[in-house]
Amino acid sequence: MRKLILLSVVMCLVLSCAAVAQAQSSASSSNTSPKILQIYREEVKPGKSAAHAVVEAGWPAAFARANWPVHYVAMTSTSGPSEAWYVTGYESFAAMEKDQQAVENATVLNATLEQLSAKDGELLSSTRSVTAVHRPDLSYRSGSVNVAEARYVRVATVRVRLGHGDTFVERQKTAMAAHDKANTGAHWTVYEVVGGMPAGTYLIFSSMKSLAEADVDVFKAFREAMGEENFAKRMQFGRDSLLFVESNIFAFSPKQSYVSKEWVAANPDFWAPKTGAQVAGKKPAGTKTVPTSAKPPQQ
Repeated sequence: MRKLILLSVVMCLVLSCAAVAQAQSSASSSNTSPKILQIYREEVKPGKSAAHAVVEAGWPAAFARANWPVHYVAMTSTSGPSEAWYVTGYESFAAMEKDQQAVENATVLNATLEQLSAKDGELLSSTRSVTAVHRPDLSYRSGSVNVAEARYVRVATVRVRLGHGDTFVERQKTAMAAHDKANTGAHWTVYEVVGGMPAGTYLIFSSMKSLAEADVDVFKAFREAMGEENFAKRMQFGRDSLLFVESNIFAFSPKQSYVSKEWVAANPDFWAPKTGAQVAGKKPAGTKTVPTSAKPPQQ
């Protein structure tokens, strides 16, 4: 019974998240999901998180000086492995390739990034580059949330057994219908990994303005709306078709992010907090006025 209850909670989390997180795209707004995500994951050595954050702050400054048109958002783990994720959104693989080639051809910028990468490498135990495509058919009300206003993101990593993808889609649509019926206020966005992780892996993002949102329990209403027959099918799917499920919470990191002016305008106190000198109407000595920014994944 305990195992069944645990599986029920996990399945509710995986397919019934309460908000949505979208990565930034130079061509899209903060509540529009880009078609492609490029995610650069860095696992930070124990005790090196503070030093890593200092080095990473150099990437936004470099991109801001170059007035780079493509933006990205950084988030650091508050559960699970000590990781930092740098997420860039693109409208196509061609746009992703164009951006990567442009960075390589920007002599001054590229030289600065190589220096930062060398310093960064001393603080990391591993890195991973992941490419994923948006699955709007598996996502739910993903355009109704302005992610720029969020501070946290729950990421559920789900690996579905090969050949069970159609069942995953079916169970997801059943979940959407149940949320509609129960009016739970749920939102989530799904990306299917196409490179950098095992086949059949999906990333389900859910954003939160506050961790207090995690206190809201919609499981009972969701289960009642689904009905016992569909809920039983859902649990069977979990037992038969899911190879791996992990959920972790990340915090957005403004100092490590290179975000657009629209993101800053949506939540300026968070994305571009004023320093004490700026509050007093003074500009800190030796500083330059540059946009808030950070680092997209580089190969």
